[in-house]
Amino acid sequence: MVKNEVYPEMLLSENEKFERIIKTIHKRFTTYGYKRIKTSAFEQYDLYTKVNSSINQNEMVKVIDRTGEVLVMRPDVTIPITRELAQNFPSLASELRYFYVQEVFRQQIDRNESIESTQAGIEYFCQSSPESDAEVIALACHTMKDLGFLDIKIELGHAAFFQEIIQKLLLTEQQIDQLRALIQAKNVVELGPYLASLDVDREIRDIIEQIPFLYGNPEEVYERIKGVVLSQEMQETLDYLMAVYDILKMYGLDQYLIIDLGLINHMDYYSGVIFQGYVEKFGKPVLMGGRYDRLGDEFGAKLPAIGFACEIESLVKATESRDISSRSLIDVKIIYETTQLAEAIAIANELRERNYSVVSLPVRKEQEIRQGSVCTIRLETEKNALFYKEKTIYFKDLNELVDLLVGVKGATN
Repeated sequence: MVKNEVYPEMLLSENEKFERIIKTIHKRFTTYGYKRIKTSAFEQYDLYTKVNSSINQNEMVKVIDRTGEVLVMRPDVTIPITRELAQNFPSLASELRYFYVQEVFRQQIDRNESIESTQAGIEYFCQSSPESDAEVIALACHTMKDLGFLDIKIELGHAAFFQEIIQKLLLTEQQIDQLRALIQAKNVVELGPYLASLDVDREIRDIIEQIPFLYGNPEEVYERIKGVVLSQEMQETLDYLMAVYDILKMYGLDQYLIIDLGLINHMDYYSGVIFQGYVEKFGKPVLMGGRYDRLGDEFGAKLPAIGFACEIESLVKATESRDISSRSLIDVKIIYETTQLAEAIAIANELRERNYSVVSLPVRKEQEIRQGSVCTIRLETEKNALFYKEKTIYFKDLNELVDLLVGVKGATN
C-alpha cells in the first residue's frame, strides 16, 4: 500500500522534470535562430538500408503495414531531415537552421532498457567553417548551462583524424573495428601488441600508439603532438580543430573544453568535427554531435551540415527539477566584418543571455540568410549601427546598444 501511494508522486516528479527540460532546450535553441521541424514516426526500411552511412540495422524496430511493406519506427532524425531537404534543394542555396524534439526507437542490448527515447537536437545546414562549427558547440554548452549544470565537459575530436590514418593501412573491416575499439577504450596495454600483429608501417604505428594520450587541455595536446610525425592532411585537421577552439575561447567557454583525438563516433556519416558532452555525476555522454558534409550525397544533393542531439531521459536522470521563467523573445541579426568577430560574439552572448533570439554571421554570408529579424546590427571597422524599421542608429559600445534595444523592445510590446 505504501508503494502505491509513493509511486504516483515519483512519476509526477519525473514528468515535471521531463517537461521543464524540453521547455528550457526549446527556448535556448530559438535564441540561436533555429526553427522547429518534425519528421514521420514511421519510415521506409529502404531509407536506412540504402544509405551506406547509417545506424546498425539490427537496432531498428521493424513493422509491417497493411500493404505488406516493411517500415521502421524512426531510429534517427538527422537522416530523414536530410532526405526531406534533398528532395527540395539539390544544393545549399542558403543556410538553414532546424531543431527537433522527437521520439526515436531502437532495439537495446539490455532488455530492461526501453526501445523508445526522446531526442532533442539541432541541424545547421551550412558550409564548413570554424565559425559555424564553434557556434554549434557553443549552443550545446549553453544548453547544458541553462539546465543548471556546473561541471560541464565538452570533448572535441575530428572524424578525419582516424579516417586519414586507416586510409594508409591495408586492413580488413574486422581489423579496423578492433583497432577502433582499442582506441576508443584507450586500451594502451593491448593496442601496442595488436598493432605489432598487423602489417603496419613503424611510423604509422607510432602515431596510432600516441592517440590515447592525445587527450586533455587543447593547448597542451597541441604542444604534445608536435613530437609526433603527422601527414599534411592530419596536420591540417588538427589546425582546423584548434581554430574552432580559438573561437570557442571568444565565447568564454574554454574552461569546458577538452580535445580527444581518439574520439570516434559510432555514426559513420560524420566527416568533420565531432564532439560529445558530459555533466557531473553522470557516466555517459548527455549529448553527441558533429559535422556531416557528405550525408546529402546519399540522396543526390550537396547539403553540408553540423548538428547534435541529446537524450531527454538521460538529462532527467542527470539534473534536478528547476524553475524556468517564461521568455519574451526578439529576433536580432548581427552582420560583422571578419575583424569584428570577437565583438560580434560578445554582443550575441550578451543578447542571448537577455533572452533575445540572435543569428550572427559574417558579411560574406549575408545573402545566404533569408531569415527575417526585427533588428539588424552591423559591425564595421569604423562604426557600428543598429537598423530598426526605417531608422539607422549608431552606437559606440555594448552598453549603449543594450539601452537602444530596451527601447525597441518596449516599442514592440
